[in-house]
Amino acid sequence: MTHDSKSGSSAMDRRQFIKISALAGGGLLVASGFDTAEHIVVAQAAPTTGLAPIADFAPNVFVSIAPSGAVTLIAPNSEMGQGIKTSLPMIVAEELDVKWEQVTVVQGDLNPAYGRQFSVGSGSTVANYVAMRRAGAAARAVLVEAAALEWNVNASECTTANGVVTHAASNRQATYGALATKAAQLPAPVNVPLKDPSTFKLLGTRISGVDNRKIVKGAPLFGIDVTLPGMLYATYTKCPVFGGDVASANLDEVKAKPGVRDAFVLRGIAGLPSGVAVVADSTWNAFSATKALKVQWNEGPQVSQSSSEMAEQALTLAKANAPASLPSGARAVEAVYHYPFLAHATLEPQNCTAWFKDGVMEMWTPTQIPSSGQGLVMQGLGLAAKDVKVHITRLGGGFGRRGSNEFSIEAAAIAQKFAGTPIKLTWTREQDFAHDNYRSNGWHFFSAGLDSQGSVVALHDAYVKMLGGPGDMSAAGFPFNAIQGSQVRSGKLRGGIPTGYWRAPGDNGNVWATQSFMDELAHAAGKEPLAFTLDLLATVPASPKFDANKLIAVLKLATEKAHWGQKRPRGEGQGFAICFANNAYVAIVADVAVSRAGELKIKKLTAAVDAGTIVNLSGAEAQVQGSMLDGISAAWFQKVTIERGAAAQTNFNKYPMLRMNHAPPVVDVHFIQSSAPPTGLGEPALPAAAPAVCNAIFAATGKRIRTLPIADDTLKWT
Repeated sequence: MTHDSKSGSSAMDRRQFIKISALAGGGLLVASGFDTAEHIVVAQAAPTTGLAPIADFAPNVFVSIAPSGAVTLIAPNSEMGQGIKTSLPMIVAEELDVKWEQVTVVQGDLNPAYGRQFSVGSGSTVANYVAMRRAGAAARAVLVEAAALEWNVNASECTTANGVVTHAASNRQATYGALATKAAQLPAPVNVPLKDPSTFKLLGTRISGVDNRKIVKGAPLFGIDVTLPGMLYATYTKCPVFGGDVASANLDEVKAKPGVRDAFVLRGIAGLPSGVAVVADSTWNAFSATKALKVQWNEGPQVSQSSSEMAEQALTLAKANAPASLPSGARAVEAVYHYPFLAHATLEPQNCTAWFKDGVMEMWTPTQIPSSGQGLVMQGLGLAAKDVKVHITRLGGGFGRRGSNEFSIEAAAIAQKFAGTPIKLTWTREQDFAHDNYRSNGWHFFSAGLDSQGSVVALHDAYVKMLGGPGDMSAAGFPFNAIQGSQVRSGKLRGGIPTGYWRAPGDNGNVWATQSFMDELAHAAGKEPLAFTLDLLATVPASPKFDANKLIAVLKLATEKAHWGQKRPRGEGQGFAICFANNAYVAIVADVAVSRAGELKIKKLTAAVDAGTIVNLSGAEAQVQGSMLDGISAAWFQKVTIERGAAAQTNFNKYPMLRMNHAPPVVDVHFIQSSAPPTGLGEPALPAAAPAVCNAIFAATGKRIRTLPIADDTLKWT
């Protein structure tokens, strides 16, 4: 997002600009109400050269077509690299029948009329797919009707392509721009038919991200780039121990630092932990002064928590929640799998710019759930919804972290004290790590029974995780649903450590544990892992929510493309894992090599995915590839440990990320061709990557990885 430094908050916003540019000259505006019936409304206007008609139009605008032929599409959901700013407008453009080159995409701000503006749960495309298609189809239908009236022909005789309406019988054509003024005066279309997916021209093709060129050039798109006139810069320091409170601070000393405008304690605001705000004339001066801050903290009860204490508590809970005994005569196979807390480690630290003026809080924020940030500010500062305006910027990484929005209430509370002056709050990297909402740690205490033929007759899991964190297990998913009488019992560690949604919540750890144990179980049964898994999948009962045949299909495709089963030298191996997440079906095969000294190299990843209709093939491939690499990075290197109620890792020097020399040189992605509605795609490929690698390590070395990260283990073999 760019901001005119001369404009300020009273400047015309982007929705107004689109309306004016489209309609002042008699253009066409299309809006979608996103109600339960997904009703389409076409705004109507007579040509005008003034701005008066603007008040007559609904603000929930998705499509505008100017007489010049320019097409502007609104992207309503937050863009954080998952490609939604490109793919949602593509859906509209497909039904509208315009060239992609004709389209300009504008990021929408928070507006209830847009419907679901949550970029979470891989749900943006799923939730908006039909409504976006209808928005484009409604615009196309009214343009066709305008042409038919102009030519005195039946609309059914007209066709569209590339922003042009054609009547073949009379050899007449008209561009959408030429028809926009007349179309804007027509009644809204009702029950507009959608295209047959087999006729799609744009969907399923490769389209570059609409922001790619700007990103390469370093254009100001992200929250951290926002610049407003007279802006000041802030940090907000909270107790390292979760739940701690400010007792005292050296505020006078900090206020004397270069460029500092103020330093003060904030407390007693709903949704805002107490802390110390430092406000300065630059980010550098704010950060520098924050380093000089000395705070006496009331650390609170969480200071007694540690990762080692949690491990002891997990064992106690698992024993107390032990599932039923294994069947008589069954051979027991038992294992404990553990994964740690994870930070989100977004490249762009948490930030928000807030401007409180004339009773209105205006915010520019990189948020996955803008309404959540608005709600926090409303609750904390006692403002009405109409007085909290949220502009959505591009996000420099999200992965679930930017759904909780603490940075919004922090920035707004500071801005309220500096009424009339914009405040940009930026967390330091250390603050970002120390006050994350972590992926919860977890333990799986597996027990399984094998009969004399090596068949699985029982599968139980005593599962322990942090209280309040997402990702509970149940026996409804694979492989538990393939084995009659399976049990999953959950125990919860006492709370206090903040946990939240981390890419592929729940599945990111649970699938690693279960798919690793399934490989372990196959070897214990003396069976080839692929045949073992396919046999289990074949026994899964039919369900409207889970199609085992689709999982079988992706597993067969992935193993075929990866040349599964070919003999390899000692120290090299293949492993696979499967996952059903966000209604998508994924299978991943990993090829690895481990030297005798224990050096791991991932040579290749092969993924097969059934995610329904693919909107943007380039974006879809990028999401699968990025998800796999993200999952490998976490499993190989990353962990957050808790010491005295605080995170021990507070920067990248203690929280390493996957580097280029670690990344596999080949990451192969294959999609099942499908005309079904699209499923989620930003997360489903992550969970299976780690167990595929760990299973491949076992195949290469005989070493079983039961505790993450992999880097904490020794992979040496003889």
